[in-house]
Amino acid sequence: MAIKKLRGMEKPAAFQEGKLFIRENGKYGFMNIFSGKLINIWVAVCLLSAIIAGCGSQPDKPSAVPVRRILFIGNSYTGFNDGIDKHLTGLAPQIVAGRIAPDRATLEAHWRNSDTLHLIRTGKWDVVVLQEQSQAPVIHTKNFSEYTGKLNEEIKKAGAQTILFMTWERPDSVQYGVTAANLSGVFTDVGQQLGVKIAPVGVAFFKAMQERPGLKLYSLDGHPTLPGTYLAACVFYGVIFEKSPVGNAYSAGLNDADRVLLQKIAAQTLGY
Repeated sequence: MAIKKLRGMEKPAAFQEGKLFIRENGKYGFMNIFSGKLINIWVAVCLLSAIIAGCGSQPDKPSAVPVRRILFIGNSYTGFNDGIDKHLTGLAPQIVAGRIAPDRATLEAHWRNSDTLHLIRTGKWDVVVLQEQSQAPVIHTKNFSEYTGKLNEEIKKAGAQTILFMTWERPDSVQYGVTAANLSGVFTDVGQQLGVKIAPVGVAFFKAMQERPGLKLYSLDGHPTLPGTYLAACVFYGVIFEKSPVGNAYSAGLNDADRVLLQKIAAQTLGY
């Protein structure tokens, strides 16, 4: 059943409907990935922060974090809750971040899509994050390794650094081996083969639920809740900037207890 579901996800909804969501020059907006033109829906960052309850907090000062251009390539696991990229910019406002994450997309689908490749080659990114369909690394390990390698070559040619997004154990797929331990093993192997960094988000999820079993980080089909997306953003913050997220005042609207816990778990997972 899970394998059929995965195979059905290998060809995502038409990429022509996809847009690159990007924050630049203090504003957010969508860029059509075909025309490259910005759609005129820019929102001032403070207004947007108010909507997500972030204006009341003070994240990292811009001078504390070097300017980085970061692209997330993935699917709805990346794009849920306004996107990991948006919350990463909450933690580090000086960065420029974007995502191309159509629902159900696999890395193979991104590799075969000329617009994803165009974004990699022309975006002048410092970091490109690769997120595979959540079952694929375990169920189709060879395919995952192959297309991660192909995309990594394009990323290296463009002068950027690849980071692999280790996703988390899916409650509907544990019986098929999609567990935290198996995901960690596969990502470690592929990361070592390619010589790239891994963002161990799945390990952080596992640690967080051990510490607070009632904490809901994802739904039954694995899609992250807001606390889950926030935890992922904290892990990426630590991996990309090589510093602990602990003490960052950006909360994404979460209460202080959850903010402090999730920042602490991210830091512990990364050894800070």
